[in-house]
Amino acid sequence: ITSMTFKTINSDKQGTPYSDAVELGDLIQFSGMLGADKNGIVEGGLEAEVDQIFANLKSGLEHYNLNFSNVVKCLVLLKSMDEFEIFNNAYLKHFTKPYPTRSAFAVLELPRGASVEIEFLAKK
Repeated sequence: ITSMTFKTINSDKQGTPYSDAVELGDLIQFSGMLGADKNGIVEGGLEAEVDQIFANLKSGLEHYNLNFSNVVKCLVLLKSMDEFEIFNNAYLKHFTKPYPTRSAFAVLELPRGASVEIEFLAKK
């Protein structure tokens, strides 16, 4: 490993023990993102949370002069697979073909009462 640059977008403000993104060569690994703004998890359910996650991702990608087309992998954690179709419809508002690779899992709980958390990997 030659050099690694850590870029923290907002976790210092929240006192969280991780970096929001780590750049290694031409890859940017983003930590899992919740559908939260400065006031907490957004209201309106899963679709609103997904939209907020993508707004947060857009800000992170812009730091590196990237956009959604640079995303190559998504890891999705859902509180309920009963909302998988709702999730997919919201997700497809933000990505077009060719889609990133993706894994999706149902989990017992997510931080701050969120319905969804998504982790992203982008390539410059």
